[in-house]
Amino acid sequence: MYEMEALSDLHFKILFFQRICGSEDSCPDVLKQISNKILKKCGGLPLAIISIASLLANRPMVKDEWERVRRSIGSALDKNRSLEGMNSILSLSYNDLPPNLKTCLLYLRIYPEDYLVDRDIFVRRWIAEGSMSEERGQSKQEVAENHFYELINRSMVQPVEVGYDGKARACKVHDMMLDLIISKSVEDNFISSAVHSQTDFTKHGGLIRRLSVQHIDQELASILANEKLSQVRSRTVIASTCIRHLPVLLQFEALWVLEFQDCESLHDYDMNGIDKLF
Repeated sequence: MYEMEALSDLHFKILFFQRICGSEDSCPDVLKQISNKILKKCGGLPLAIISIASLLANRPMVKDEWERVRRSIGSALDKNRSLEGMNSILSLSYNDLPPNLKTCLLYLRIYPEDYLVDRDIFVRRWIAEGSMSEERGQSKQEVAENHFYELINRSMVQPVEVGYDGKARACKVHDMMLDLIISKSVEDNFISSAVHSQTDFTKHGGLIRRLSVQHIDQELASILANEKLSQVRSRTVIASTCIRHLPVLLQFEALWVLEFQDCESLHDYDMNGIDKLF
């Protein structure tokens, strides 16, 4: 087993200051001492450093503001450089998001680990769900795309397929960030997930608002058959080969978003009732 070492002092300073102000020389002297304390708490972990640097990059470069962030981090990473400490850092970045960006981020609960999330499909999802509104002369599409790039800018998601224009056409989610998203989604009953025979339906008394189904089989179909689906407003089916096992559309009385991704034999699914969806 190869033990990954933390970044050296030199490299994590480069990573930290490059994200905020280009270089350490460009950082005001009054902030350098606080920076050293913040970096010490990050323990040389790249994801922690990037997350905190992205948070600070969206705040005024004043001493009191940076001190507030330093205190918020706590001592978790001083004592524990593993999952508990990282969750402290990532939760801080999540809690700093405006409410609309938190909502957009939670939709990533729909997709499985390491899934390549297409930008255009993702932002259309936000629009279809009613999460977007026009702002300052911008269309819903433009606002949604700005939200997508803001999540990248804050290092909440990782850019993929960056074009010549510098814009990412897709994104991925770091495994530890996805764990945080799943935790917040379950806490708020934002998205209910069903993967093979594993579900999280019981955690909110079986009330399902948004349903993500991955790899459906006969066992999962039996579970879904016993659930109340009349309140489901959106349903996503990903990477399923036996979609004929899915509950019929007429059971989803309040459905207004229906999405299939990477599903084989889509023609096997009975689409009767699609004209009666909400």
